Amino acid sequence: MTTSEKKTEESAIELYQSPPLPSNRPISPRTLEIVDTSSLPGNRPITAVHLEVVDTDTLPNHRPIIRSGLVIANEDTLVGHRPIVSMGLPLVPSPNLPNNRPIATAPIYDPVDLMGYLD
Repeated sequence: MTTSEKKTEESAIELYQSPPLPSNRPISPRTLEIVDTSSLPGNRPITAVHLEVVDTDTLPNHRPIIRSGLVIANEDTLVGHRPIVSMGLPLVPSPNLPNNRPIATAPIYDPVDLMGYLD
C-alpha cells in the first residue's frame, strides 16, 4: 500500500457512535440543574425547570397550568371562555365572512425584490 492510498483512507469521514447504555437509557447534557431530593424510588434525580405556574386548582389532580407568554386578546367571546390569541397582524374587516370576521393582511414585500423572481 502506498502513502497516497493510506492518506485517502485516513481522511475518510467516519460516523462515531458510542455504545448505548443498558436498556437504551437516554443521556442528557450536563447543564441540567438537579433539585436535592430523595422522594423518588431509587433516589432518582429531579431536574429543575424555571416555568411560571399560574394555577394548580383548576385541572384534575392539581396539575399545574404554566404561563405560555401568548398575548390574549379576549376570553369572553367563545364558548367555554376559550382565549383568543393576538397574532400581532393588521386586520382588515371582511363583510363576506360569517360574523364579519376580519382577515389578516399579508406582509407587503418590496416589488423590486419580487421582480427578481420572475426572471
